[in-house]
Amino acid sequence: MSIEGKKNRIAVATFLAVFAGILLVATFYDLEIDRLMTRCSLAAGEYYTTNVYANFFEAMGMLPRYVLPAMVGIIAMWGFYRTTFPKALRIILFLAGFAYAVYALAGAFRDMIEYPLSHIVATYDLHAEKSLYYPLKPYFYVVEYFCSFLTVTLAAFLTRKVKYETWCKLLVFAVAVVIVRILTSETIGGLKSFVDRPRFRSMNSDLGVSVGGFDLYTRWYQVTDNADVLRGTGLIEYKDAFRSFPSGHTSNAGMSYCLIMLIPCLDIKDRRVKAALWIGPIVWTGMTAIGRMVAGAHFLSDVLVGGTFAFVYMILVREILILRGKNVKAMFGA
Repeated sequence: MSIEGKKNRIAVATFLAVFAGILLVATFYDLEIDRLMTRCSLAAGEYYTTNVYANFFEAMGMLPRYVLPAMVGIIAMWGFYRTTFPKALRIILFLAGFAYAVYALAGAFRDMIEYPLSHIVATYDLHAEKSLYYPLKPYFYVVEYFCSFLTVTLAAFLTRKVKYETWCKLLVFAVAVVIVRILTSETIGGLKSFVDRPRFRSMNSDLGVSVGGFDLYTRWYQVTDNADVLRGTGLIEYKDAFRSFPSGHTSNAGMSYCLIMLIPCLDIKDRRVKAALWIGPIVWTGMTAIGRMVAGAHFLSDVLVGGTFAFVYMILVREILILRGKNVKAMFGA
């Protein structure tokens, strides 16, 4: 076996050991860890926290979910425009890529507006909240898409001189991002609906206490029907109150791991750039995960599994689509 193969085996073994160790701790101490994390950010009876750190990452943590697809739109836009296709077709594909980038990035501005607003108009009466927020939605859409349009236009202008060969290499990256996005989104959404795990802040809230409080707590592997049983009780938006496992925010922050795929796609050799493309996503995802626990929105096991799904899917897609099994062959001496 080559030295590279041995390094890969050690890396996989280390990853599995760390993941299993943290998950084991979370299995038995999830509730205690969240009580410690929310001690100074979520008072008894509250659902929404006023903690600046937690609120920042609630609004900004999912940026990779929108920025990466927007990058896909820009890559497709310039990639197809620089081909030898008929001019009319190239223009159509250019505009389609531009439109997709604007649409994708608008979600980022939506989060920046809607999450802070949900705290400003926070109420346990969903009808009252909707009456305050819903009338403003059309105006928010205008702001979101206008900001997105300006941002994508600037990005398109700044990348206009990138060589065609580079766009060709990035098209593989774009396809990989789309696949990781779909796999992560479908897995997380499916598990959330299936497991029905109550959030810490749901059980902590006044309405949560009125229907059982922390007696509703379940471990990450326990599937319940609490959401259906408590549908008519008034517990804060039951669909959201029982969508703790896994963490959607953390998995979407983990979409930033896709940046690691740029290293083989563009054959990046600079160690500082390579380090940044690894360390940046790890730090961003980790900080988002901590913010979700500080907010009482998720437990340690929730953020661990959410972030791990995004990372593992990225590794698998990179290995299959970009590296063509290079690391697997090295590990098994092929």
